[in-house]
Amino acid sequence: MTLGPFDADAAGAALARTLDELGAAAAVTITPVPAMLTTAQAADVLGVGRRHVSRLVDDGTLPSRFRGLHRRIRRADVVAYAEQRAETRTRALDTVADLSRRDGLYDDDF
Repeated sequence: MTLGPFDADAAGAALARTLDELGAAAAVTITPVPAMLTTAQAADVLGVGRRHVSRLVDDGTLPSRFRGLHRRIRRADVVAYAEQRAETRTRALDTVADLSRRDGLYDDDF
């Protein structure tokens, strides 16, 4: 699945693909995502807890800026991190599947 943002021309097709992938029983909410996110908003985008995002900021994985006492994270950085995480997960799962096939543990009939 491709993460946004999408321009107006691509948004309709992206929404249709998302609904097809989720199925008829899925509920979908569309909300605007600001260019600068709080740690809670970044956590929602990533599907993780706010504390995890704070650790990602603290260790430099996600760059941030302070506005007063609060951290703000660029939406583009959050999306890039999510895409990188998805690619890493896909490579790891592909490696496990390849090892399983090699050792005869993978059943191609499923």
